[in-house]
Amino acid sequence: MSRFGTIGSICLSLLVSGVFPGTGVAQQSPDFAGNWVLGIGQRVFIELSLTQPSQGQAYFGGVLIRPLHFSSGGGGSFSKIQGPVTRYPIVRSTVRDRCLSFTVQNPSDKTDEDNFQFCSSEPGRGTLKPDFPGVEPWPMTKEKGVQTVATDWDSARTYYLDDNDVSSSEMQRISEGDQKDRQAGIGKIDWSVVDKADAARREATAKLLADGKLHTGEDFERAAFVFQHGDTPSDYLLAHTLAMVAVARGKSSALWIAAATLDRYLHSIHQPQIYGTQFFTPPHQPTTQEPYDRALVPDALRRSLDVPSQAMQEEQRKHYDEERSSH
Repeated sequence: MSRFGTIGSICLSLLVSGVFPGTGVAQQSPDFAGNWVLGIGQRVFIELSLTQPSQGQAYFGGVLIRPLHFSSGGGGSFSKIQGPVTRYPIVRSTVRDRCLSFTVQNPSDKTDEDNFQFCSSEPGRGTLKPDFPGVEPWPMTKEKGVQTVATDWDSARTYYLDDNDVSSSEMQRISEGDQKDRQAGIGKIDWSVVDKADAARREATAKLLADGKLHTGEDFERAAFVFQHGDTPSDYLLAHTLAMVAVARGKSSALWIAAATLDRYLHSIHQPQIYGTQFFTPPHQPTTQEPYDRALVPDALRRSLDVPSQAMQEEQRKHYDEERSSH
């Protein structure tokens, strides 16, 4: 019997039981036959090899080749990849429109079966979806010849469909401009100029996001800072989301900006901040962190997020006042 992980992910270490209502006669379709690949970065993760029904056979045959164990999140992430590459033969299939529904069988236990749907809407491209709710279809491309499924996966790492170890040079350029405009320090920045530049940087970053040009944790951390320097609650909430993606992609230094973006969002909707990352400088008044709910998050959790303790924050606050008074 199959076992599933937590809500929001499907564990394919074992096969999901299920039976199609009927075998049916396969429709001949040149789009299906061939070798289809799901790639992560430069490596092959899954290969689906489909063959046209032979004489006397009532369904498309073939094999699904993949690592023995892995877990998949609904949005297209893969983790806990381990075990040898295993071949799961197709034992039943039916065709409807541009989709092939098929069942594969565990070679070690013929009572364990898993259902998939493979669809092809254009030559050379398709999608593969496990028969499990909440899982997005995985993109497949048709390749010439038999492919080699990779075995050098890190079982402690989470992989993504758009994995790319190269950070965006354009996002780096945008980030450097964002930081350079703030190097003058408190009281020396011409905000009428910087605000216009910030808006342009947010627009450029949003386009990179929309075009799928950001891939690494470093990319998303840089993008989080750009939107942290926005001027609406939506900017700050998007910045918080970008920071969480950066952390998920291995950029632990983004923990601080994840906390800071949430604090800034809370302040923008007239709610107390909870970590104490935000300092405000009202004219002719001392620097303040208020409103600030100091009781909700203990300092032990602040340390885990790379946020200073409340005592250290008070030192920061006094330092900002000293800087202001010297100008």
